[in-house]
Amino acid sequence: MSELKLHRHFMERLQQHRLVAAVKSPKQLERVVQEKERVSAVLLMTGNVLTLEQYVRFIQSHGLPVIVHVEKIGGLHMDRDGIEFMKRYVKPFGIVTTRTGTIKKAKAAGLFVIQRVFLIDTEVYEHLMDDLPTLQADAVEIMPCRAPDFVKRIASEANKPILTGGLLHTVTQAYEALNAGATAVTTSNVEMWTHDFSLPHPLERENPSIVI
Repeated sequence: MSELKLHRHFMERLQQHRLVAAVKSPKQLERVVQEKERVSAVLLMTGNVLTLEQYVRFIQSHGLPVIVHVEKIGGLHMDRDGIEFMKRYVKPFGIVTTRTGTIKKAKAAGLFVIQRVFLIDTEVYEHLMDDLPTLQADAVEIMPCRAPDFVKRIASEANKPILTGGLLHTVTQAYEALNAGATAVTTSNVEMWTHDFSLPHPLERENPSIVI
């Protein structure tokens, strides 16, 4: 599949299912592919340089795009050789990183990149808003997701997908983030992987006048 088709496939799944499953343990690999009809993609946060290619190949063989959190992979250094290793051998759909230097190198190599941002204070938020027009990343992940008012402001200014995750414990919290403008939520909560976020919140379905 060409890079353009892969990108289109990812965006279609992101907009349809609105949920990225964060896999933090090899034990969750089998489980996540069982939920592929409800999950947009997999954020892979486990493994090392010896197992990474195998994990990515297994998940993507089930039609789920894989985004590797490169700072969570044992023994992986995103220098020139690490970038080449990811692109030539591992072949995930994309990567997630918090590091500006890694974003620049990965984009130069043609990788799809999601920038993870921790909104720890107002200064970080203001810097992000200032940088939005020139961000090199293809998408932004906001952490934590329990700040829908900030997610709403960022999503309204961004010209790229906004994901959000962290401290996400209930379906209602996920809908609050989605209704605030997030393209999708990311979560390692396995029970939440079973929910169909392409549908309105259950309370909204019962009573359309309720807005979650």
